[in-house]
Amino acid sequence: MLNRVTLKQLEIFRSVVVSGSITKAARRTGLSQPSISQQLAKLEEFLGAQLIHRNRSGQVDLTAAGEFWFKSASDLLWRYDAAIESHAARFSEDAAQVRLGTTPTLRGRFVGTAARITLDVDPNARFEQVWGLNSGEIVERLRMHQLNFALVNKTSLEQEHTSYKITPMFRDTIAWVVPAEIPTDALRAALKGDAEAFQTYPALGRYVALFGDAPLQPGSDDWYRHYLPTASTVFGGMTYSVAVDLTSEGLSTAHCPLSLYPNLPQSQVRKLRWFGIEWLSREVVMAMPKHLMSIPAYAEILGRLQSFAEEDYALEMVPDNYQPFTDLLD
Repeated sequence: MLNRVTLKQLEIFRSVVVSGSITKAARRTGLSQPSISQQLAKLEEFLGAQLIHRNRSGQVDLTAAGEFWFKSASDLLWRYDAAIESHAARFSEDAAQVRLGTTPTLRGRFVGTAARITLDVDPNARFEQVWGLNSGEIVERLRMHQLNFALVNKTSLEQEHTSYKITPMFRDTIAWVVPAEIPTDALRAALKGDAEAFQTYPALGRYVALFGDAPLQPGSDDWYRHYLPTASTVFGGMTYSVAVDLTSEGLSTAHCPLSLYPNLPQSQVRKLRWFGIEWLSREVVMAMPKHLMSIPAYAEILGRLQSFAEEDYALEMVPDNYQPFTDLLD
């Protein structure tokens, strides 16, 4: 006979809601779908209420009771994790553990510096880097307590201000990236619809589109429809790194955040030109559970990361041959 709700049940329930389906929750938690369904059934039996509806596609919708228990579970589990981490910091000799989530764009220079800062603050610390295809995926991992630092697009955290310390890092401008061999005159001609420019430089008629729910892709598609309406999505990829790889081979043009630039090898940088599109930009922030700010090591790591982002990384994001895109429209 059930006589209580367990933390395991609440963790599973929250994982299902955050993931959106039992199938995805199984992948996230490493549990089997039958095990998850069984735990959910036990939770609903004890509470005497249905918490979720499953539609034909397998996605879940919350009932009124489900909404209540999702908020309650999130709060209880947050408090539990906060207590465990605070205990470790105050009453044990355990070292700091930084679990940093980033998108592939920021896996190079920024991650390396984050690891160095972590060890500078605590030589016995453990540092882990986890990446997701987009900010939404990183925030999902943060909610599920798989991360304690998350470098993401600010818009992905609009509903999260009560749980996390959100610290501005830098403004990330999106650039139109083109093969270096295409001269400025040809770029201007293509933007005016000159067919000869496309014939001479076929890359101008092709661009790389990102899939995997890339948040900036709709704006990128609109840009191409407006400025290069004859260009087509011959290529697709999961990351901006792939888009730059194809462009540096002279095969296409692409949109790419300037935050990728410091992570590219010079052999590739020489093959590219960058034109910043100021109205296509995003604010990148670091999200960290608020309770970690009471632990000196974590607070210092966050402060030093912010200083690095503002004083060093933001300057490194400007290519030597950078120009505003509006210069091509004069």
